[in-house]
Amino acid sequence: MPLAALASMWLAALSVPAAPAPLPTVRAGGTEYVSLADASAQMGLTVERVPNAPTVILKEGARPVARLVENSRETVVTGLRVFLGDPVAVRHGAFYLSRADYLFHLLPRLRPELLGAVPPVPRVIVLDPGHGGIDHGTENPPRHLMEKTFTLDVALRLRRLLEAAGYQVYLIRETDATVPKENRSGLANQWSPDLFVSIHFNSLYPNTRTKGVEVMEFPSRNQRSTDSFSPGKAGDAESFESPINAFAAWNTLLGSKLHRRLLDNLRDGDRGEKFEHLAVLRGLNCPGVLVEPAFVSSDEEAQRLTQPAFRELIAASIRDGIQDYAAALERLRPAPPGPAAAPGPVPPPSVGGPSRTAPRRPGAGA
Repeated sequence: MPLAALASMWLAALSVPAAPAPLPTVRAGGTEYVSLADASAQMGLTVERVPNAPTVILKEGARPVARLVENSRETVVTGLRVFLGDPVAVRHGAFYLSRADYLFHLLPRLRPELLGAVPPVPRVIVLDPGHGGIDHGTENPPRHLMEKTFTLDVALRLRRLLEAAGYQVYLIRETDATVPKENRSGLANQWSPDLFVSIHFNSLYPNTRTKGVEVMEFPSRNQRSTDSFSPGKAGDAESFESPINAFAAWNTLLGSKLHRRLLDNLRDGDRGEKFEHLAVLRGLNCPGVLVEPAFVSSDEEAQRLTQPAFRELIAASIRDGIQDYAAALERLRPAPPGPAAAPGPVPPPSVGGPSRTAPRRPGAGA
């Protein structure tokens, strides 16, 4: 290999961002926790206790950026409703956050520059219109509306918008076809995508009033789904790694960008970012999330969904969120090395940049 090329590889390897140093941990109920004081110091934030309340506020200077409540998984981060994988704990008056929640769910939202190696800026995108064929998805019986119809319509609109922006886009289905959900990530992987978005719509029928935006991500290893904390539900944490877990922090970054755009543009209420062991996400070899922009069961949102302009707005919002995610990765990637230095001894190259299938996870090996 020419000396100049070797030098370029070495400089590029040196510029790969480092993951944050491991923080001290304590165990509670079999879960590793880190001190919120340590975590906030690592992020360059301050912790402020709310008087006479089991609540703390994280601040960047004078600006509040997150609110956490003792024994609760529900938080607010940069104005978005977010559910953690484990409850916030308090020990001897000090607040603690599970190590997984800090590394994979808080750090990506507040300090993504500390995440380490950055995945590829998206060029190839796979869209998954949920359900299809014999699988109608959720329904609104009085209005004769089916989820599968809207997911495909929005996906086709979104493909047009993304292709116009220069992306290469594939769809899991382009017609009213039946595709088993457990096959969808494998189909997506055949295109070697840089990200994956599964499009769905929510329902609580016969409740016709609930509405809003919801974003679903795959739980980290040993963390439960959000729904499993509901009364009468059993814990469903998985002790093994699924392929999608390799991208946990980047799923969060992608989900937060989509969440923000959908919420700001649709203005229909914030149902939050949540976790579920979704078969459609489990086997992915790239960052991926599932979005539910509206409720088919809602009288108000069902009426809006019948309007092409609203479906176009949903598609445009997802496109904007994807572009925000791409811009965030562009900012995080190291600048290309300058002209090669004068010839001299060149050390052997160290580990190179991230691959699509196995990025370095923050805190790995700690």
